[in-house]
Amino acid sequence: MKRFKKEEVKSQVVSDFGMTAELYIEACQNIDYPLFKVYADEETEEKYVELSSGNKVIQIPLESLQDFLSFADKEVHSESWYDKNVFNQE
Repeated sequence: MKRFKKEEVKSQVVSDFGMTAELYIEACQNIDYPLFKVYADEETEEKYVELSSGNKVIQIPLESLQDFLSFADKEVHSESWYDKNVFNQE
């Protein structure tokens, strides 16, 4: 596993009109596809995140990813946090 630093993760608008945005790793030349892209639906303007899952490219609503990231930010902790805050309480 390779963990990247915040400054290595970049965003860019891909089209001239801002129709697509990409998140990619600047320091990694061998990644041939962005980590994910965001598209706007032509009819509804709903935003979708496109990412790779297994051997397929899928799109999920941006709002679902935002909800998940908010949830993860509040609920995910390190093992040492659980040791200190859950298992070793008196």
